[in-house]
Amino acid sequence: MRGFDLSSGASKLALAYKQLEIKWNAATDSWHDATAKTFHKDHIEPLMPDVKQTLEAIGRLAEVLSRAARDIADEGGR
Repeated sequence: MRGFDLSSGASKLALAYKQLEIKWNAATDSWHDATAKTFHKDHIEPLMPDVKQTLEAIGRLAEVLSRAARDIADEGGR
């Protein structure tokens, strides 16, 4: 049975979000008007809870898949 690698996808998502934060912080050095504030409120802020929830869900799914793989392996060894 082929293994599932959810950790690399989760790592990429976490890294992408971190890079977004870094780029956003750099942008706000020169872009700090009302439009920037609105953009941040409407587009950047809502991402964090979604990213966090997604990473938590990936972690739970990885645990379930790992358990299922162990169970299948245990049954095959009987």
